[in-house]
Amino acid sequence: MLRYDRSRYIALGLPALLNALALPLYAHEITSTGSSDEYAVPFYLFIALACGLFGVSAMIKRCRDIGSSAWGILLGFLFAPPLMLLVALVLIFAPSNPAADQLEAPALPPTFDIWFTGLLLLVCPWMPVLLVRAL
Repeated sequence: MLRYDRSRYIALGLPALLNALALPLYAHEITSTGSSDEYAVPFYLFIALACGLFGVSAMIKRCRDIGSSAWGILLGFLFAPPLMLLVALVLIFAPSNPAADQLEAPALPPTFDIWFTGLLLLVCPWMPVLLVRAL
C-alpha cells in the first residue's frame, strides 16, 4: 500500500470525501422536492459509498505517512462520522514522518497524472447526475 504525502492526499483523498458528502445531500434534495429523477437516488448513494470508501482508504494511507494508527479512522467512521470531517482536515496539515514506515519508502511528489486523476475524481461522480437531468 502506498503512503500518501500531503499533496497526494489533497489530490486524491479530498475530492472523494467531498463527493461522498455532496452526493447524499443531493439525493436528499431530490427526494424532498419530489423531482422526476427519484429512481436514480439509489445509484447516487452507491456512487457516494464508493467515493467514501476511496476517501477512507486515502485517509488510512495518509495516517501511514504521518506515523499514526489507522484504527482511529475506521472506528471514527463507525461511531462518529461528523467528527471525521475534522480529522480529514487535520490530516492535510499534519507533517509527514519519513521514518514512519520502515517497510516502504516515502511517496514521490505527485505528477500531472495524479492531479488529473484527482480532477476526474471530483468531476466524474457527477456525470450520471448530468445524464439523468438531460433525459
